[in-house]
Amino acid sequence: MTGGAIAKPAVAQPRLRWVNPKLLIAGVVILFAVGFLIYNSMQGSIAAYFVTVGELQQHAAIEQGQRVRVGGEVQPGSIKINGPGKPIDFTITDGTHSIPVIYHGVMPDIFTNNTQVVIEGTYRSNAAFQADTLLTKCPSRFTATQTAQQQ
Repeated sequence: MTGGAIAKPAVAQPRLRWVNPKLLIAGVVILFAVGFLIYNSMQGSIAAYFVTVGELQQHAAIEQGQRVRVGGEVQPGSIKINGPGKPIDFTITDGTHSIPVIYHGVMPDIFTNNTQVVIEGTYRSNAAFQADTLLTKCPSRFTATQTAQQQ
């Protein structure tokens, strides 16, 4: 041995065996996908509410051209069925305010005068509400009768 220091061989840094780059990338992609789905589902639940006819008219400038849900009652005598495959015209009211509606779609079986409805579509203050979704509510089917409650 000559008086010089012996060089130690370079030791490779130990690689963490549990860290697989492919799995790490896949995990990050899955995490972003789950986050995106949660965000979208929250947006949908926030938009699940509806406004009344009066509220819609009060905020007409904000809602102009926007997709909205409106709840109200079908005004008696306002339903005009234009024939098969053609839109249905009717008016909904909240008791004080009313708006004309043109609905393009299948008419629900329980759609009649004084039925509570929720419509969804595009609102323009100078024209009829263009609805593409019509939901009806029939309280008599989902509540117990007075005689059944008294027994």
